Amino acid sequence: DQTAGGVTFSGGEPLLQPEALKDLLIRCRERGIHCSVDTSGFAPAEVVRDIARYTDLFLYDIKHMDSAMHRKYTGVSNELILANAQLLADIGAALRIRLPLIGGINDDDANIGATAAFVAGLGAVATIDLLPYHHLGTAKYAKLGIGSAADNHFAVDTTRLARVQSLIEAHGLNVQ
Repeated sequence: DQTAGGVTFSGGEPLLQPEALKDLLIRCRERGIHCSVDTSGFAPAEVVRDIARYTDLFLYDIKHMDSAMHRKYTGVSNELILANAQLLADIGAALRIRLPLIGGINDDDANIGATAAFVAGLGAVATIDLLPYHHLGTAKYAKLGIGSAADNHFAVDTTRLARVQSLIEAHGLNVQ
């Protein structure tokens, strides 16, 4: 009621099904429905450019700035992801950068500084949304046999979170 509603396409990765996504975006646009696409940006540039024509807002995750580390934890390098973020900024797409913050994986000062510098360089983004790892689903995962209490070590404590925020703000960006 407060936001007038809308649709967010997420997944997995919605850009992996570009024709179906485009069809849904067009149908929503015809009905005046605000549309967001929650994406990692790992898709061909021509797909990103085409989908951008029908998208009101991209919720864009940047997981790691070091390509080798990105590949280690996600299975793919980050070059395409970073290039597509730049593409979206260059064409004037509405873009919210989100940083899933995982303790011991991507919360080190070097990665945070590199991420903030990259985002500040996009010029079109003023805020980074921090998404700190939480362990709310740990019990469910344990019941399914796909996780354990040891996963809690990925959580980021409030002191570290404050440090991350200050590193990002030092680049002239806001943090949410």
